[in-house]
Amino acid sequence: MSKQYRPFLLARAGELAALGRIAATSQHAVAPVFRIPERAWDFETDSYTKTHSEHIGQFPTKIAKAWPRGRGFIDLSLLEDEDAIVQGMHPMTFLTKTAASTPNRLVPLISSESTPATIAAVAALQGASSPGAGILLQDEEWTSVNPKVLPKLMSAVGLNANSVDIFVDFGGLTGPVAQVAVIGELKSLQSLGAFRSVTIGGATFPDLAGLPRGITEFSRKEWSVYSAIQQKLASTEEVSPDYFDHAIQSVDLIEQSIDPRFLSFSAILRYSVADKWLVAKGELFKGKGGSGRGGQALIPPLNSLIAHPEFATTLRSLTDDWINNVLAGTAKAGGPQQWREWGTVRHIQVTEKELSTLT
Repeated sequence: MSKQYRPFLLARAGELAALGRIAATSQHAVAPVFRIPERAWDFETDSYTKTHSEHIGQFPTKIAKAWPRGRGFIDLSLLEDEDAIVQGMHPMTFLTKTAASTPNRLVPLISSESTPATIAAVAALQGASSPGAGILLQDEEWTSVNPKVLPKLMSAVGLNANSVDIFVDFGGLTGPVAQVAVIGELKSLQSLGAFRSVTIGGATFPDLAGLPRGITEFSRKEWSVYSAIQQKLASTEEVSPDYFDHAIQSVDLIEQSIDPRFLSFSAILRYSVADKWLVAKGELFKGKGGSGRGGQALIPPLNSLIAHPEFATTLRSLTDDWINNVLAGTAKAGGPQQWREWGTVRHIQVTEKELSTLT
């Protein structure tokens, strides 16, 4: 049976557009963790561009449009005020209850860093139509390392194992060390009961600072760890976990707020293949004083990308069609939002395909 893919995705325009492009074919195998981003900052007025209600209130509609009839999770950990009241409710209550009135089914995700108010809101959501909860465990909170963390969280929200989706984060651990540690944690979790699901993942997209122009390859280390674990468990006929990653987002850079008026950046497309990322970098998209080539800066690296021996491997994705259309002049190269969109489309389609072929 194919494994589920549960990527952590920022609920912003590019990523949501990507989900919309694959919704019809991927909803049976993909259940995103929607990470609600913090409010945008207006550097000219020195204030937030929206109130908490305006900001948080937009996401049920946006998610339902991008992921109709889909399943997923809600993560509030990036909000600058996780407990801001929205229409008289805690944000987790508002988002989960509003989603329940649509064809979407969204499950709240918590961790040891969730606020007491968030924990209380998730506990209050449980009832006859309980959504249950997802619980994220960092490596220092694993049951095999600190056996008190998970039972405490489960008790706080009033849930048994069969109503809980566990996310085991192995962070930056790689190689045999990570494999042994994660397998040990999976066995330790069994002592608490049969969880609704168990998903493992980690690492993050690499920092691209100082990257040269052209095509640069980076190993998808978290995928290597996961596939090796899956193969080991399959050889012993044990049930293997599902998979998560952070798609093409560098987690360490999410909270960096930079005044766009003074920002210079190059054209970059993140392109996923079987066990690595191919990062295609061009000249400046936007530079100081109005310099930069705009979308045309992506054309040379796209030409290099289609000449790479791993272009369109694993499968031919919607992103490959877009790239060919851009080079043929029948589609626009766009800008950073579109590059996030098409990079995310490619990553999800490749990962979904990889999971379906693992035995």
